[in-house]
Amino acid sequence: MKFETLLGRQMKDDDVVEVLEINDMQVVYDFDRTHENLEDVYWAAAPSRGFQFRFDHDQKLDVVFIYIMASEGFAPIAQGDVEVPVFETFDHAKEAFVRTGIPFSESPGEKWWVKGDFGANTRHYQFRDGALFRLTLSTKGT
Repeated sequence: MKFETLLGRQMKDDDVVEVLEINDMQVVYDFDRTHENLEDVYWAAAPSRGFQFRFDHDQKLDVVFIYIMASEGFAPIAQGDVEVPVFETFDHAKEAFVRTGIPFSESPGEKWWVKGDFGANTRHYQFRDGALFRLTLSTKGT
């Protein structure tokens, strides 16, 4: 699936609606119940397919969580459903960013995460026990 091409699109964009319908995803409105001045967001999850969408207060898709390993009630995504590189280890991800000149930031100390800057979007690779467990695609500023 081409998750990155969906980033920044409206919830009611035809391509987004198609993904929601094909995967029988329900959109859940999450408003600021605690009066902490948090912006309202919308969530759509496909736990059996291994991914979740977050839409911002303007109903634009700003984050895609991709579960490489089963976690938080999500099954692992099928490897063929991820269109961006999937790095098995922190070192592989960091080496790829260095080799291709992608600006990146990384967790201080432990090799817990590395985040590449791809212009309008970022790719955040998260590791547990040395293995990739989640990949988060985000629009800038998220």
